[in-house]
Amino acid sequence: MATPGTRLDLALTRRPALAAVVVLALGMLLGPMGLRLLRPQMLDDGVPIESVSEVALLICLFCLGLRLRMPMQWRIWRMPWRLATLTMLATVALAAALAHLMFDMGLAQALLLGAIVAPTDSVLASEAGAPGEGEESPSFVLSAESGINNGLATVLVLLVLGLMGLDDADSAALNSMSLVMIWAAAGGAVVGWLTGAFAARWITLLDPERQTDFLEETLVFAAGAIAYGVALAIHTDGFIAVFAAGVALSHGGRVRRQMRNRPLMPRVLRISVRLERLAWLAVIMVLGTLIASVDLQARMLVFAGVLLLVIRPLAVRLGLGSIAVPEAPWRVIAWFPARGVACLYCLAFAVNHGLSGPYARLLSGATLVVVVCSILAGCITGLPLSRPTQPAV
Repeated sequence: MATPGTRLDLALTRRPALAAVVVLALGMLLGPMGLRLLRPQMLDDGVPIESVSEVALLICLFCLGLRLRMPMQWRIWRMPWRLATLTMLATVALAAALAHLMFDMGLAQALLLGAIVAPTDSVLASEAGAPGEGEESPSFVLSAESGINNGLATVLVLLVLGLMGLDDADSAALNSMSLVMIWAAAGGAVVGWLTGAFAARWITLLDPERQTDFLEETLVFAAGAIAYGVALAIHTDGFIAVFAAGVALSHGGRVRRQMRNRPLMPRVLRISVRLERLAWLAVIMVLGTLIASVDLQARMLVFAGVLLLVIRPLAVRLGLGSIAVPEAPWRVIAWFPARGVACLYCLAFAVNHGLSGPYARLLSGATLVVVVCSILAGCITGLPLSRPTQPAV
């Protein structure tokens, strides 16, 4: 029989849209606007904020990858890929133009803000739209989009920091940085897939009729840790690596899945969903405590509104081009507003790379306002508040 604490835990981990509002309010209550128990400042506490959001983002991407079990075929994955690349680049460009006009930022500074607020939230993406199967299911398209663009966002932010002369590279030449970024993204994807495929082959050797849950859980989550470690060792992107490792595990290590491949045990998927939600909620609470540090300006709210209501639908149209999408899925995909862990991580990462004080405060304020408004907008305008998360996308 479930205890009240267990029921609350299930509600908060299986209904992320509702949990986002509750935990955000709890963070505000614990922060400077309430009991003053937690008083983080982005400029002063950027390093621990970056560390917390980095761990949460790694967990979210790996666990998301475990649930993306749609066949690896271009006709199925083309929409997520186009959204995660073309739509994301369009979002960065349009957001940068808007930031240049509204905040009087330079080109590189505006591009940095655009790159930070471009990635969507992977957890709330799985809640978008009605449950459904198929390549045009909004939950699959948005989840796959967020998994890819969350990994690419860190690469893009690093590229913009290089343009600003704030990265750790020895050369600030555009060609050199471009090669480094291509290696980071492509190398991370290869390392992650190979690690996940190797672990999947070991899992297929386990006897599903015996008590192999613990061993399978160990192999699955060890694969994510190994993919991240190897990716860092060879200077590739760890976020892309863990996402690719999760997808490889969900597909049994094969690009073309075969029926004889045993899927991951349901218990592994349940644990991954709970772990993902808890890590995500921890970051949402941090976000709630940071709200009081924002020097709130009306133009930040206007920027957030234009980004979510105008730029997102326009960027989706530009990204999808001539791809025909039924009206109902189109509305969910085009108007999906949620931003989350990736934005906070990219913000903390950028602030910790030596941004000037006034610009860092403006960048932090605009980003935090966008993330909070996007979560609230997503909950108000249609993300389900009561439908439990499905075990797989």
